[in-house]
Amino acid sequence: MTVEVTKTHFRIIQLAAEEFDSDPTLTTWRDPHDAFIALRYGPERDSIYLYELGPAIAIFSGQLQEQPFPRQSLWMMAHYMEAQLQVNRHKGNWRKEHHEFLQREMERNSETLKYELSKEDKDKHEITIRCANIANYAMMIADNEGAPL
Repeated sequence: MTVEVTKTHFRIIQLAAEEFDSDPTLTTWRDPHDAFIALRYGPERDSIYLYELGPAIAIFSGQLQEQPFPRQSLWMMAHYMEAQLQVNRHKGNWRKEHHEFLQREMERNSETLKYELSKEDKDKHEITIRCANIANYAMMIADNEGAPL
């Protein structure tokens, strides 16, 4: 089925792109009139799928096991963690690293964080970087040594 792409579609894509750019954790966006839904897509999360919505058929409640949606602060931390992983991509894969090395790096970042938090004129950007690095090292240890909860 072929759909003619109109100026409306381009306006909706523009609005969706602005929303996705303003919130890196956003994966789904609906236009204000509920006529379209846009999905962030792709391995680099830089593409948008656009769907035109039709009338709702029904709501089927209670069909799935309840899953809590992660809190906004958790989504943002995951974004910060991914950004720091990209910055440090040149270091290679953590799966070959011994847990003692990963723990030392986590502690080194923790000491830097402690120092930054003790300053009167805190560098909030540096605090976020250190927290993301600490979380990444904890994730690496869990990935290498842990098991699913």
